[in-house]
Amino acid sequence: MQIESYISAIKNFTKKNEVKTICEIGFAGGHSATLFLFLTNSASYIGFDMWNQSVYENTAIEWVRKTFNNRRISLIKGDSTKTVPQFQGKCDIIHIDGAKHAHFPETDMKNMARVASCNNLLLVDDCSKSWPAVLKGVDYLKRNDLLNNIKMHVPKGLIYRDAQKGWCIGSYNVKYQAEPIPRSFTFLNRTFCAPSWHGHNCDLFFSKPCSNLSDECFYSNITGTLSVPCKRWHGAQSVEKITWDKRVTPTDRNEAHAKSFNYYKSLPQHLGNIIEIGAGPFTQAQTIVQGKTATSITLIEPMAFHYMTNVKRCFYKNGSFGSLPTTILSIPAEELSNVRKFDTLIMINVIEHVYDAISILNAAINLIKENGVFIWHERLWNNYLGIANSKHDREFQLHPIRIKHVIAKQVLSMFDEKYISWDTEELRRLQNHGVYFIGHRRNTVAKTFISQHPTCFQQTGGKQTIIFLFQKENATFIQDQLKLVNSAANTKFIVIIQTNEFNYTAISNVLQFPKIQILISYQHLHNWKEEVSNYVEPCLFIIPHLTLAMIEGSDTYCVGNSGVTVIVMGYSPRRLNNYDLILPAYINMPIINQIILIWNNRYISFTPKIDSPKITFIKAKVNSMNNRFNVSQYVHTDAVLVIDDDVLISDSLLSLMLLRWSENIDRLVGISRDMRFVNSKNEYLVQGKEPSLVKGKTMLFHSKYLQKYMQDKALVEWNDKRFCEDITMNALIFKETLLKPLFVPMTAHSSRRDLSEIDSASIIDKNWSIRRSECVQWAAEYFNIQLS
Repeated sequence: MQIESYISAIKNFTKKNEVKTICEIGFAGGHSATLFLFLTNSASYIGFDMWNQSVYENTAIEWVRKTFNNRRISLIKGDSTKTVPQFQGKCDIIHIDGAKHAHFPETDMKNMARVASCNNLLLVDDCSKSWPAVLKGVDYLKRNDLLNNIKMHVPKGLIYRDAQKGWCIGSYNVKYQAEPIPRSFTFLNRTFCAPSWHGHNCDLFFSKPCSNLSDECFYSNITGTLSVPCKRWHGAQSVEKITWDKRVTPTDRNEAHAKSFNYYKSLPQHLGNIIEIGAGPFTQAQTIVQGKTATSITLIEPMAFHYMTNVKRCFYKNGSFGSLPTTILSIPAEELSNVRKFDTLIMINVIEHVYDAISILNAAINLIKENGVFIWHERLWNNYLGIANSKHDREFQLHPIRIKHVIAKQVLSMFDEKYISWDTEELRRLQNHGVYFIGHRRNTVAKTFISQHPTCFQQTGGKQTIIFLFQKENATFIQDQLKLVNSAANTKFIVIIQTNEFNYTAISNVLQFPKIQILISYQHLHNWKEEVSNYVEPCLFIIPHLTLAMIEGSDTYCVGNSGVTVIVMGYSPRRLNNYDLILPAYINMPIINQIILIWNNRYISFTPKIDSPKITFIKAKVNSMNNRFNVSQYVHTDAVLVIDDDVLISDSLLSLMLLRWSENIDRLVGISRDMRFVNSKNEYLVQGKEPSLVKGKTMLFHSKYLQKYMQDKALVEWNDKRFCEDITMNALIFKETLLKPLFVPMTAHSSRRDLSEIDSASIIDKNWSIRRSECVQWAAEYFNIQLS
C-alpha cells in the first residue's frame, strides 16, 4: 500500500517537474532507492546512511549500481545529521527514512529543507503516532513555514512490528530557504566557525534546535549569537516599542554612559559630521555634543518615525537635532548602502538590538573617516549560552544578539585607543561585562567575508524613489501626493525634505505613510541635493504634481514646493508698482522655489520693497535682453519660468504648465494666448494653423538651456541690442529636440492677469512685426532649421 502511494505521488510529480536528483536518508537494503530509480528516467541518486549493517548493505548497493549502470549513484556514509549539512547540492525527490528516535528525525527534516529544490517532492517514512519523534519533526516544519503541504497516510490495520504503519507525502516550501550553510566567516582578517559548525577547521556540524526560549541554533560558544532571523528581530522590536511608548523620561541612561566614558573628556572639541547608529528615541549624541561643536548629524534608527510620533519626549520629534542640519534614516543600519564617511560615529548599547551584528560592526568601521572618532559601548556575554532563563526572561525577548569578548577585541584592533574601560560603575550595577571605548580610526584595511542576511525591513518591490520638499504651508497638497505615491506599486521609498521648521502636528501628518524612510531637516535646505545624493540618485527634475503614470518612469522624482525658479526682468520705472503685486504673490506660491529679479536700467535706481530669502536681486551692468538668460549660477531647480513684469500668473496655471512640462522636460511650454506662427517665408505671424513659437511673455523650460544659450557667443552677440531673445531660445530648443512648443490653455481658475503694458516694445515700435520676422529668419538660417 505504501509502495503504491509512493508510485502514484512520483508519477504525478514527474509529469510536471524534471527530476535531476533523488536524495534519501536511510539506504538500508536499497528497496526504496530501486523504486525511485525505476520511476525516473535519468535522475542521479544520493544516499545518506550510517552504513553499520555492511553485510547486506554492500550487496544491495552493488546490485543497484549494476541494475542502473547508466545512472550516477552515490553513497555518503556516516551520521546523516552531520553529513547532510555538508552536502552542497539540490534535491528534487527527498525520502527521509533514517533514525526514528530522539532528535534525529527533526534534524534530518531541517537539514533536508536546506537542500530541497524549488519544486520538490517530500516522502517521510514511519509518519504516524507510533513514531512520535517523526511527528515532532513534521510539526517543526509546519510551525516554521517550511512546508507547502503535507498529507499523512495511516491506513487502518497496517501494522509492522507491532506498530501502526504510516507515511507522509508533501513538499518543502523553499521560498524562504537560505543558501547552503557556510562553515565559516571572516571578520576583520580573523576566521570563525559559523553557528552549528565546530572544530579546528570548522569540519564538524552539530545543530541544536531553537525555540521561543532558545536561540541555540544561532549560537556559537566562541562568538556568541551574532545573527537571528527577521521574525526573531521583529519580535524584539515590538518589545522595544512597548518599552519606550509608556516612558516619560527624556534620556536613556545618558548620564550613566557619560560617566562611564569619563564624561567624554577625550573627545576633540569639534566633532564634524556625526552619525549615530541605533539612536533610539532620545539619542546619546544629545549628551555628547554638549559644550562641543559639530557640522551635521545623521541618526539611524529603524523605529525613528514611530518614536517621533509616539514617544512624548523624543529628542528629535520635530525632525531636527537642535540647530544642527539633521538627516534621519528610519531603516536598520544593516541595510545602509551608502559609502559616505563621517568624522564621528556613535554606537552605544546598540548591537544587542540588531539582527546581524557583524554586518553592522563592519559597516560602522567603514563609515568612519581615517583618524575619525569612534564612540562605542556594548555589553559582552562570555557566559551566555543562547537560552532564556525563564519564560518571563524579558532580557532574552528584548536582546536577541549577544556578542562575546573576542568580537569586541577584533573591532578595537581597527582603532588607536584614546579611552577604554572594561569595568565601570554602570556595568557593575547591571552585573554585566562590557566595554566603553573611544578611538581614532587607523589607516588599516581588513577583510570581512560574511553571508548576506535577508533584509528585515519593509520591502515594497518598487524601484521608484520619490523626494518631497515639504513645508507646513502646503500640507494639504503634500498629503494628497503622499497618499498617491505611498500606494503606488512602483514606489520603493519616499524621502521628505523640510523647507521650514516643522511642528509636531505637521510631522505626525507626514510620517503616517510607511514608505517614508528618510527625513532631512530644513537646516540642510542649502545643500539638500548633496545630502540626498548620499542615499539615492539625484532628482531628474522637480514638479509640483505626480501621477501614477509618472511613477513608472525615471528612478527618482522630486515633488513639492521647490517646483520652479521664476525669472523676472524689468527696465521701465512706470512698472514699479507692478512689483508690489507680483513679488508677494510669487513668494507665497509654494511651487515657486526662488525668484530672480533683474533690474536692467542703470540710470534709474530701484530696490524691491519686499525682503525674502526667495528673492535674488540682480542689478545688471549693461542693458541687454540676454540678461534674463544669464542667471545659471543662481538657479537651483530644473524648471525655470521666464515671465514679463507686466503680467501675474496664478499658481494653478503655473502648476498646469509644470505638469505639461513634466511629460517631456526637454521641451518648451507656453500659454495658448502666447501662440505665434511662422509661414513658409519665415515670417512672424499672430495667427495661423499650427503654432511654431511661444512668445517670451511666459516661457517655461529646462534650466540647462540657460547655459547653452549664454555659451553661444554668436547668439548672444546677435541678441545683445535686439528684442529677439525669446525667438532664438525657441529656435535653440527646437534644434535640440526637433519638437515645437507645448501649450497650456487658460481657464477661469487657471489664468494670467495682465498688468500695465503701456510701454512694451510691441506697442511703441510700429515695425515690430517686421523686426520679429527678421529674428525668425536669422534664427532659422543660423540653426539651419525650418520653424514653419
